[in-house]
Amino acid sequence: MRQDLTVGQRVLRSAGLSILLMTALVCGLLAYTYATGDRFGGWRQPLVVLSLLLAALAAFVMMIDSFDLWMLGRRITAFSVRMVHSLVFVAILVAVVLSVVTGTPGLLLVMTPALVIYLFTVLKPQAASRPGPARGAGRSQPGRQKRGGRKRS
Repeated sequence: MRQDLTVGQRVLRSAGLSILLMTALVCGLLAYTYATGDRFGGWRQPLVVLSLLLAALAAFVMMIDSFDLWMLGRRITAFSVRMVHSLVFVAILVAVVLSVVTGTPGLLLVMTPALVIYLFTVLKPQAASRPGPARGAGRSQPGRQKRGGRKRS
């Protein structure tokens, strides 16, 4: 756990993680309720359940990614972060499309708090948060040639 966080930061981050967890639980419970009930008939029922399960998966993955960033200081690799973001994007996209196709726009109402937390805190532009070294700054690399064909020393 990160020890450099103030009490207020820990409380806010814990609240955000709680909202993400509750969103995943609500989507999962709604999926279970609709799978065992008869509210949606015919072809709509499996699509609504799949939509909610994908939304629950996305919310759970968002919670894990947020915990890694907020509480552990980003311990997973950059490639894994890109894969997690891709998984969340695809799961949410398919869930929303299925929700629109089945005519159940309530999924957006359930997912909005989790999406706002995730989009504005975790998916901020990475270029602004991690500036790299300026090109050409520092010592020159051995083995490179100057103009005119002479090797640098």
